[in-house]
Amino acid sequence: MKIKSRHLLALLVLSLALFAGGAKAAQEVKVAPPSHPSLVGAALPELIPVETFFSTAQESWDHRVSPDGKRLVWIALKDGKPTIHFADVAGGPVTAIPAERPVRWAYWAADSRHITAWWDAEGDENYHFLLADADNPDQPVRDMTPYPGVKVRFHQYFPDHPLQYLLMDNRRDRSEFDLYWHNLATGEERLIAENPGDVFAFYTDQSGALIALQRRLPDTTWRLEVKHPEGWRVIASGTAEDEMWIEGKPPVGADWAWAISNRGRDRQVLVKLDLETGEETLFYEDPAADVVGFWEDEVTYAPLAAWSKPDYLHVEPFDPAIEAALDKIGQDGPFSVNVSGWNRDKSLLSLLVERDRHGKISYLLDQDSGELTELAAPRVAELRDSLAEMRPVRFPARDGLTLNGYLTLPPGTDGKNLPMVLAVHGGPFWRDSWGYAAVDQFLANRGYAVLRVNYRGSTGYGRAFMQAAKKEFAGKMHDDLIDGVNWAIAEGIADPEKVAIYGRSYGGYATLVGLTFTPEVFAAGVNIVGVADLVRAFETFPAYWKNGLARWHNYVGHPDNPEDRAHMDARSPINFIDRIEKPLLVVQGANDVRVVRAHSDRIVAAMREKDLDVEYIVFDDEGHAIRNWKNRITLARAMEAFLAKHLGGRAELTD
Repeated sequence: MKIKSRHLLALLVLSLALFAGGAKAAQEVKVAPPSHPSLVGAALPELIPVETFFSTAQESWDHRVSPDGKRLVWIALKDGKPTIHFADVAGGPVTAIPAERPVRWAYWAADSRHITAWWDAEGDENYHFLLADADNPDQPVRDMTPYPGVKVRFHQYFPDHPLQYLLMDNRRDRSEFDLYWHNLATGEERLIAENPGDVFAFYTDQSGALIALQRRLPDTTWRLEVKHPEGWRVIASGTAEDEMWIEGKPPVGADWAWAISNRGRDRQVLVKLDLETGEETLFYEDPAADVVGFWEDEVTYAPLAAWSKPDYLHVEPFDPAIEAALDKIGQDGPFSVNVSGWNRDKSLLSLLVERDRHGKISYLLDQDSGELTELAAPRVAELRDSLAEMRPVRFPARDGLTLNGYLTLPPGTDGKNLPMVLAVHGGPFWRDSWGYAAVDQFLANRGYAVLRVNYRGSTGYGRAFMQAAKKEFAGKMHDDLIDGVNWAIAEGIADPEKVAIYGRSYGGYATLVGLTFTPEVFAAGVNIVGVADLVRAFETFPAYWKNGLARWHNYVGHPDNPEDRAHMDARSPINFIDRIEKPLLVVQGANDVRVVRAHSDRIVAAMREKDLDVEYIVFDDEGHAIRNWKNRITLARAMEAFLAKHLGGRAELTD
């Protein structure tokens, strides 16, 4: 790959300083040597400090080019908080715009002057929409949705009306979202559509006019209704198993829209949806996996690219310029990419390119000249020769279902009889994907093999694979994880006596299931914000999940149904504490609105009452995700000490 040196001088100097500092830290780190036989005497690479993997103190991320192609905006820490930064593409001074709270994301408004951003309060997920002025950076960032306890969602911006937005929020009723028009210049707002209580998606055209909506019905079916002069008319419907959503904003007066759908199929595909009849015309499908994303031109509505993830990311370009960009990025092998920003004619693209051993590197691509400019790279990029390859793997479940996953082996070992961590993704209606995983690289550097399994119910592999997870919490979904462990043992990769299970959210639940339903398999477990009680989880989910619970009821059960409730109790780890034999590390965000703290408190209290080996960390300023870098370092240090004790990997010694 040919990389020019036209990136911002300040960022270049910063990156060089970081790499030098990271290399020096790696040389000076003190190491507690491994005790596992496969690691003793192995030619492991230098132990990389925890901060290199998890600190963002000196890094920058989420770079986005402005619509006029003249500026860049990104997030970096200032005074310990994620803060908006911007500069000219051509170089010059970097300006920070401090805000009251940590900023989560920042985007250019269509005028290339104003910056919109988002924050929440210590992980409560009630996001506010902010506005900053790059021409007047000393002015305070303004909260445009200052509603306490209200969650705001982005819906639409308008390229020709820079400070007008459509946003959704639940201020009227915490269980549902209404659609509002906002003029950020004047503060004026107007209700566009009030949710009658059953709408889970509003669709608008390029003018912002409401053209369609999807309703969730009490019997868990849904309907797509299109607005006509005579009123709303149903053009499509489906069950909780049918996925279908409109992509982008169709032109005014269009009689069709792009959509992703699996109606009548096993896999999700890209279709043209007739807005009069509901008929679908196939446009693109991946023969091996679901189409999970689509990018269209926001003005012409022309298709640019679709993507799927059969193993590595596969992007199917429909535009020659996008194809050329992908060819340039792909010269160094497999990658994942996110187009984070673009100018009006898409001649400039800001890209986030991810590789397993490089981390996530931000680039600016000039499509006219072919120039690819590196904007910022993480510290791990300089240490790529010490990092581990993540490779796709495939093996059969015990009932014959094909399972896909990813394996990371510690460098400097022969890959045999290793201590292993089974890392379980959350969701569960989510999936693991190929790319850079800080936790996996951190664990591999400590000497552990890391296995990820996309168990049944994971997204991206079609309808049948998803449906195989129905009522299989702590059943076949867990069997898939055990089958992954058994595969790694049979391949000679894992030491059967030294396997730990780790995960967040559903992955935390799987950890608790592992230690209660299959205690003989695991030597230890790390549970981060995991569900302990399925019935209790349903009772404490956020109110605004109301229209999204159909799949949960279908797959897990409905607590109001006595038979389902009994089934859920029988799959809840809190009811089987007496089966736990192995040590457990529990981590909880005090402000978690998805898996409330009571789950972890009850597990820890029950284990302590029985004098079982349990460690407990509560972060008072976190929610469902551990986002503060200092907390992430605290968690990583606790994990490495815990796993070194119970699996025998190496650890960093701290003063």
